[in-house]
Amino acid sequence: MNAPLPDRSRPREPMARPRRLIRVTLLAVGLLFALGPAPALAQNTLRAAAVVNDEVISMLDLSMRTRLALLSAGLEATRENFERLQPQVLRSLVDERLQMQEAARLDISVEKQEVDRAFRRLAAQNRMEPQAFLNFLQQNSVLPNVLFDQIRNGLTWNLLLNRRLRPEVDISDDEVDQQVTRLQAASSGTQYRVYEIFLEVENVLQEQEAIETANRLITQLGGGAQFTAIARQVSQSATASVGGDLGWIDLSQLPNEVASVVEQLQPGQLSTPIPTLSGVYIVALRDRRELVAGEVVADLRQVLFALPAGAGNEAVQQATAQAERARQQIRSCNDAERIALEVSGPGQGNLGSVKLSELPGELRQVVTGLPIGQASAPLRLSGGIGLLVVCDRNDGTVNRDEVYERLVEQRLGMLARRYLRDLRRQANVDVRL
Repeated sequence: MNAPLPDRSRPREPMARPRRLIRVTLLAVGLLFALGPAPALAQNTLRAAAVVNDEVISMLDLSMRTRLALLSAGLEATRENFERLQPQVLRSLVDERLQMQEAARLDISVEKQEVDRAFRRLAAQNRMEPQAFLNFLQQNSVLPNVLFDQIRNGLTWNLLLNRRLRPEVDISDDEVDQQVTRLQAASSGTQYRVYEIFLEVENVLQEQEAIETANRLITQLGGGAQFTAIARQVSQSATASVGGDLGWIDLSQLPNEVASVVEQLQPGQLSTPIPTLSGVYIVALRDRRELVAGEVVADLRQVLFALPAGAGNEAVQQATAQAERARQQIRSCNDAERIALEVSGPGQGNLGSVKLSELPGELRQVVTGLPIGQASAPLRLSGGIGLLVVCDRNDGTVNRDEVYERLVEQRLGMLARRYLRDLRRQANVDVRL
């Protein structure tokens, strides 16, 4: 049974609040000393990193959130890594504070149960029980409240956007028809699997700062940081929540400046900063594929438990049991990729785009009927017992409802950026870092 999560929503008596603040602060300072070097000395943890409409973001807030970002990205919490990531983390914290102040003004909040459910999902994605995940955060110098606050802030902002802005989004039948026609025309030719990080620029004076930030992030990525984790922490695009994943697209779906760069990238390559009128992009090309009209193509991942030639029944049963345990942990393609890395060995991970016509009959049947993101039952494959996961399937058809929802999300993302830009312009923000 999962351990109960601490109740962070219970009102506190007015007289108890200062003592609570002191206790949490002292715990945080202790973590900074006990668990490795920090970017600021303990005596500076209460110093203001920024003031947002008279509300302080302390150096402690910034340090804890930067530690969380580094942990998510798989980077060591060195002083150099802190200094590279802190400016963008601080910008994200300022934006979050503005968002939460606006939500408070509109009396919009989320229930504790929603935050806890989101936390449990996150723990499950990391294949941990909730209490083990809390312990993991503390062992890495991150106060659990830092993650809970980030989750709560994201859920609250999404709720605000859906209540305030989504009713304003009006997508006409003509817009949907045009998009369906364009996508049908692009069902053959070259498609690209692209990931993005977007740094918004409100005026020309901010462009150089955004480029410098992008270069710092590229250095982090070159040092082993996970692109999806960095995107979730700092990207200002609507794709941030899914790690910057744009899915399989054709170049016409990208800004011209970005499309010309993507066209020149090889799979696995990362771009340099790409300035556009709205902001600066960093893109990574995961893969590219050629589609032929009428041909069904699946984007596949594989987890393989190897068996030697002539393996006996006992070895086959053991590998099958391992595959079944792995299958129960897979809820997405990212899960499949992580487990494949843990299993290691040949035949693991990304199989890329595979034409169904080239698969043996039995496997073709499995891949055709497998829901996106779910693992197959254990299969006897060349080299052992394996699982297949379909990350995307393209048969040239276009789902009109999906097109409509995608257009709504794009429009909502644009309105959200405009809303946040207005909040920034109206705010009194004093950055002291």
